[in-house]
Amino acid sequence: GSFIYALTSMLLGAVVTRSLGAAAGGIFFFAFSTFGQQIFIVAYFGMRPVQVTDAGEQGTFGEYRAFRLLSCAAAVLATLFYGFLLTVPGEARTVLFLTAGYKILDGFADCYDSEFQRQGRLYLAGKSNAFRTLGSVALFLLLLFTTRSLPAACLAALIGQAGMILLCCVAPLRCLPKVRTELRRGYIRRLFAKSRWLFLGAFLDLYIFAASKYAVNRYLTAADNSYYTTIFIPTSVINLMSNFVIRPVLTLLSEAREAGRKAVFLSTVGKITALILGLTFLGTLAAWFLGIPVLSLLVGAEAGKALKGLRTELLLVILGGGFYALLNLLYYCLVILERQRSIFLIYVLGTGLAWVSAEFGVRYRGLLGGALSYCGMMALLTLLFAAATLRALRQDHKFKGEA
Repeated sequence: GSFIYALTSMLLGAVVTRSLGAAAGGIFFFAFSTFGQQIFIVAYFGMRPVQVTDAGEQGTFGEYRAFRLLSCAAAVLATLFYGFLLTVPGEARTVLFLTAGYKILDGFADCYDSEFQRQGRLYLAGKSNAFRTLGSVALFLLLLFTTRSLPAACLAALIGQAGMILLCCVAPLRCLPKVRTELRRGYIRRLFAKSRWLFLGAFLDLYIFAASKYAVNRYLTAADNSYYTTIFIPTSVINLMSNFVIRPVLTLLSEAREAGRKAVFLSTVGKITALILGLTFLGTLAAWFLGIPVLSLLVGAEAGKALKGLRTELLLVILGGGFYALLNLLYYCLVILERQRSIFLIYVLGTGLAWVSAEFGVRYRGLLGGALSYCGMMALLTLLFAAATLRALRQDHKFKGEA
């Protein structure tokens, strides 16, 4: 499920670029991969780590679902605000609204996937992720190739997403025993208190990750936006492979902390860190020899010519992607260690630095400046998260009994 989801997220923009040109690809890349992902975070609201690690069911599924409906409504309002105030009318705005709707539904579906995992049915979450993605993307590609209209394809994907949620999320959950759906007084306040720092941290995290993309979209052309987002594709492979291991072991890490087994906790984190470092090295090595030719095959000959001069930018972005994967691991460690405020404070600092570095980098050095800004920010945040995690491990009361 994670593989299919990540693969389509990586390649859809390349398909649009190859079929409709670099300008259309840039519009879609920004709407789907940059703004769409940012608005997904609003709908998601940092709830997955809270829900999947709620082994004692302090919150019922009904409460998590109702809260997610509220966060999705907030995401809709945020989309309308951004779309009407900060974009011009036309195809780009239409595509922005439709892809944001798709991502908001994705955020709602994550509530069901989280419950599957909490109930010990992770395979159902995988099936949901896989089939929802395949169904909606199939409709997107069908309309894209038959109508040659990007808005029509995005509308088809939105409708497909809604239908697949009913089929792959709502129906299977009804068949599971012991899923509680009652709503208790004060649940909004309780869940908000648990997730607010996670949401703010995740929202700022994604902005930091995408700050250079926003700057490219603001100062350069739609075609440049397409080229720049294309060189991020290999970094998604690194994050995809690391998430194969990170997400399933979240419950294991939580249980190790609850049992006070510090050695198990550290050993698990160490193994995942080694995997991320290995994938980053292999990804950088492969990109040096094959990166630009392979990406050129994805986006077509016309866009491929522009990519030939972006090898340095590609390598910087891949290195930054490795730092980002490691940063995500440390983020989840801090969540489990209940250091949400530390996460938030690091992200507040990082947001300001990311905005400044991206603005100056892109304005004065173009795509190279954007890549330098991205890689530098990922390295800095990784160091800050590592320091915060080591400090939290030393101070955590549940690990006090074990060296």
